[in-house]
Amino acid sequence: MRLYSPETVDFLWRLRLNNSREWFHEHKEDFERLMNGPTKDLANALFEHFREAYPKHDWNLHISRIYRDARRLYGRGPMNDHLWFTIWADREEMTAPSFYFSFTPEYYEYGMGCWSYGHVVMDRFRADIRRDPEKAEKLVRKFRRQKEFTLGGQKYKKHKVETTPLLQDWTDRKYLSFDVQKEQDEVCYSDRLFDTIRDGFDRLMPYYMYFLTLPELEEYMPALNEAPQETN
Repeated sequence: MRLYSPETVDFLWRLRLNNSREWFHEHKEDFERLMNGPTKDLANALFEHFREAYPKHDWNLHISRIYRDARRLYGRGPMNDHLWFTIWADREEMTAPSFYFSFTPEYYEYGMGCWSYGHVVMDRFRADIRRDPEKAEKLVRKFRRQKEFTLGGQKYKKHKVETTPLLQDWTDRKYLSFDVQKEQDEVCYSDRLFDTIRDGFDRLMPYYMYFLTLPELEEYMPALNEAPQETN
């Protein structure tokens, strides 16, 4: 497996400061050696782990491109100064929670969440805990006992639904993410990076499967029609 190195970080800083197609084409071999190769190797190794460890699910992998979408440059250069990948199962990419890894000039991070269509997952989640909060409460208690991941996700100004004190912090968010962010260290420059992320993803799997397997919102409708209405 090709590995990241301090040279990778140096390359990304130089790319950020010289963000042009001309500069990138002159240094494309460095990109392949220092950044693209290690990212692809790590992504493919983790993807194979999921396929072997959790064979009942249809796993998918997406690796980002170095080129930004030309329609969304917003005054920035044409190149991304970092790469990331996502791995998800069963559902369409936009509506499924995803595992992710990202390597930037400042740090690397990994975790799990649901972003683009996070409101769809959160609507299912709120419906599920209104019907039966016990399973979600067990996950929240388990998450509070661990020290690796941090709960993320922008909050609404008002409660979307009134629930138990244990769940309120989760249901108030526009999306949920479970993240680790670290400055570059010896781990990220070694083959221990794969072990670290694999083990972290495995620890997140109970949360992932809970959100992945939430039924479509229509299946909750009979129970929701009988439940108190959500607050605005």
